[in-house]
Amino acid sequence: MTAGTAFILRLALWLLPLLLGYLAGRSWGRPRVLGGLLAAALVAGLLVKPFPLGWVLGVLGFALGVPLKRG
Repeated sequence: MTAGTAFILRLALWLLPLLLGYLAGRSWGRPRVLGGLLAAALVAGLLVKPFPLGWVLGVLGFALGVPLKRG
């Protein structure tokens, strides 16, 4: 495996918790979908090498995805 391939795979692994957390935030109001996506984000966060970074990215994605109350 070349260095470029390893970089692409590591980047994808870092972005997976962020993406799943964001999708969980966007599914606000649908508890079964939210729970499943959030659980998947936390499990994917366990795979990211600097340990708490994956969970931080998952929570950050969730915070970015939650709709703001306007009104």
